Amino acid sequence: MFCSFVRYFQYGCLQNLTPRILSDHTFVLTMPNDQRSRMEELVENVRTFLLARRYGGLDCKVFDLSEEASAFALCCVGHMRAITRENAEDFLDFYLAPPKNVTQLGQLVEIERIIGQADISMHIRSQLIWELLPESTPALAGEEFWVSIAAMEEISGKEILNDEWMFARFTELLDNRVLSYVTKENYTGDVARFLNLNPVAVVSANFQRMIKTIPSRQLRKLTVEIPLLMWRNNPKVRQGILSRFQRHGIRLAFDRVPLSRLTQLLAKETEIADFIKLHVADCEPDEIRQTLDQCSPDLINKIVFCRCETVAQIEAGVQAGVSYFQGYGLAGFLDAPVEIERVLGKATAKDLPRARLALGRARA
Repeated sequence: MFCSFVRYFQYGCLQNLTPRILSDHTFVLTMPNDQRSRMEELVENVRTFLLARRYGGLDCKVFDLSEEASAFALCCVGHMRAITRENAEDFLDFYLAPPKNVTQLGQLVEIERIIGQADISMHIRSQLIWELLPESTPALAGEEFWVSIAAMEEISGKEILNDEWMFARFTELLDNRVLSYVTKENYTGDVARFLNLNPVAVVSANFQRMIKTIPSRQLRKLTVEIPLLMWRNNPKVRQGILSRFQRHGIRLAFDRVPLSRLTQLLAKETEIADFIKLHVADCEPDEIRQTLDQCSPDLINKIVFCRCETVAQIEAGVQAGVSYFQGYGLAGFLDAPVEIERVLGKATAKDLPRARLALGRARA
């Protein structure tokens, strides 16, 4: 939220101003004197808007550096000494695009309040990840869960999905609620858990709180999924994220990797990732086989087939050496003994009741 305000003022005056973060609620913009009236007008418009809707207040101090440099420095030091809950500089790179106008900024305030008060436990969605190996019984490998965006959009009364900027902010707010849910939940299971998070959530105070709160055994069963494109676009923070994961035994998965881009992954990316979430919903079996034939065994061992819709896609993955599968097509496959025997081999037939029992428990 704070960074959205920073970008709004930065781009509302001059395009090339560099903001300096002093604390988690204060920033500085330095500009030519001939822009002073424009900035003061902008501040007054936002202050009036916030007060009229009871969203809070806004304080602004203006210094003429040719005459008040010492007073400006003392003011900055005072704010920098304040205790900060989070390192706001880590967040600012995620907010390159400013809100379009003050109304959009106000909508973000409203959405933050609504999501902050909503009971998200009712809107948690999950999907199982299965390990499918030749001559072996299907085994439950993990569970990915998230908050239903459609449900939260209905609760907020805002059309989020059609607004790219607001959608990014919306998912960040939901990610922080998911982290709070994981922190407070009394989870005692042994199944690996997958969280799909925006990188901004991984550098947040809620993530730090989760690390300090939940048991180490549970942390070591946690995999955080980060969209590959977001990882590539935020080089300043990704090394810190990786170090934090390695220190606490948290695994890293790159998400939203299309089949056509699999062979273009950088060696460094495949080395640091524990899993590669490969999306195959629209892929034909021959296309899957041809692409995976070009991949090393080490890379194939890290692949999770996501959005599997058909048995043919599952079969192509098994034949190529993929072990992990996720998608709506898995439910029908696991309920079809003939298909399981055909794809995985006859050795699975005698153990099929156990596999179906595991599926039933997971659904319950």
